[in-house]
Amino acid sequence: MKKIKLILLIIGLIAGTVGVNAQSSLTIDASQLYSSFKFNDSQDVKIKGDYPGIYTSAYSVGYRNLLDNGIVIRSSVGMRNGGASLVYDEINYSWDLQYVDLQLGGGYAYSLGRISPYLVVNGYYGYLSKGYQILNNEDFNITESGILNRSDFGVIIISGVDFELSDFVSSYLEFNYLWGLNNVETDPGQTASNNALGLSLGLAFTITKSE
Repeated sequence: MKKIKLILLIIGLIAGTVGVNAQSSLTIDASQLYSSFKFNDSQDVKIKGDYPGIYTSAYSVGYRNLLDNGIVIRSSVGMRNGGASLVYDEINYSWDLQYVDLQLGGGYAYSLGRISPYLVVNGYYGYLSKGYQILNNEDFNITESGILNRSDFGVIIISGVDFELSDFVSSYLEFNYLWGLNNVETDPGQTASNNALGLSLGLAFTITKSE
């Protein structure tokens, strides 16, 4: 319940800024991610070092409002690859996951002329569109077998810098941390959540701008 309230709080803060003059933009970006799981076994013991991350990617298109008071409002839809790997009893395990993500969030940008650093917190919902678990050389279709919950949600903390290239185009560089809040493990004796660090590069194209 606390996790859901956190996401609702983000949405409520965004709704409270409606009506303020703003610059709106369409965005497109690509990310390099280091993805893994946070896992607890049946004795509720956290397994930290046994699930090394894997390098994956993500892509998204979105909408951004930069308000005159520095408040940033963002939404996006995109594709995110996730997963992890494990070696246990000389058996190689790996998870190759692909999510369709919806994001909504807000934060604050500080203008330094053509450069604007910012901090944003996004709530996200992800749906597992396809996924495979690999044991040595044998593949198992996760979406057919139900090994993992297909729904995922959580929070993405984003620290970035926007570079204004012209009155109509800007680029941005972001460091982000994905904190999964949903248990994607279907085994009732275990819990697992998505976890990822990422670096994103994107472009924003201005569509409206207040005077």
